[in-house]
Amino acid sequence: MNFNVGNIQRSSPHLFSDLAELITLVDYTGRQDLHMSDLSAICAPAPTDLDEVDDETLSIASESCDAEVSDRVSRQLEDVWSHLEFRQATMGDNYPFLIEGDTIKLKTGLTDLQRIYVMLLACSRLRSFPQKGGVRQLWAGYFTKLSKYALASLLPAHAVVRIFDANSDDRREYYSTDLREALVKLGQDLGVASINHAECAKVHPSGDGGFDIIATVDFEDSLSSNFAILGQCGAQETEWPKKTLEAHSIKLRTYFQTHFDYQAAMLTPVLYRDSQGSWVDTSACAGVLLLDRLRILRLLGKHPNCPDITRSDWFLQFEQMFQSVKME
Repeated sequence: MNFNVGNIQRSSPHLFSDLAELITLVDYTGRQDLHMSDLSAICAPAPTDLDEVDDETLSIASESCDAEVSDRVSRQLEDVWSHLEFRQATMGDNYPFLIEGDTIKLKTGLTDLQRIYVMLLACSRLRSFPQKGGVRQLWAGYFTKLSKYALASLLPAHAVVRIFDANSDDRREYYSTDLREALVKLGQDLGVASINHAECAKVHPSGDGGFDIIATVDFEDSLSSNFAILGQCGAQETEWPKKTLEAHSIKLRTYFQTHFDYQAAMLTPVLYRDSQGSWVDTSACAGVLLLDRLRILRLLGKHPNCPDITRSDWFLQFEQMFQSVKME
């Protein structure tokens, strides 16, 4: 399986840093480490991502000599290393890499959380992995499984967390693969005041209605209004902020009468921080609880069954597939 660098977000250190980590993981240099100069050489011929083309073009146009171009490239690489150092300082032992000066290298004998970090990292840049064979879709599904554990860590032990995604085991075994029937079951679990069966019957039988994960706490008193979190998973590098409101409670009003809006959560494998630890853009938090790679990793670290994740068949399959990845 080949790893393709593709377009680069040179002006987005949190995304450029992911690329540096992934190149280290696929052992491009053959030394299981990566120097800043290696990253510069690898990325020099790669195109700039379309979202940053205008900014990059303006920067190039304002530069009058090779020295200014070199300074810009150096600043971008230094921003990457600042971000990597932030990650190491923030995650400590849970970070699978060691940053020493201008070099990043992979630690040996990775712990459970370090192995999970690798999966989250891969899922944050799926476009670099082949579409052939359904690899991207498969790994996006693995991210949803991880997200299920993360949401469970937010709730008491008696809460129930299920995957509502159309291709999940929970849809087949609990909700029903027919979305019309699944919505009715969802309404019952949420404890809504009433279900609009006519509207539920109008939807297309396939799909998930925008809801990936449903976490509920049933008060077992047959009254309306259980507690719930509606989760949306975005295993995408840059497009996930457009999905933040897909699992918002307001979308339930077509199908149910609810007494209040349930909490919405957006889960992304992207580490959505700048090198100071602030959100890259706080607008992505509007209307939802944002859980990025760092928050997900911390939640998983508090889950009593965290070791079970890395022993799961699907996780071991991911690791086996990832071990075959080579740099193009």
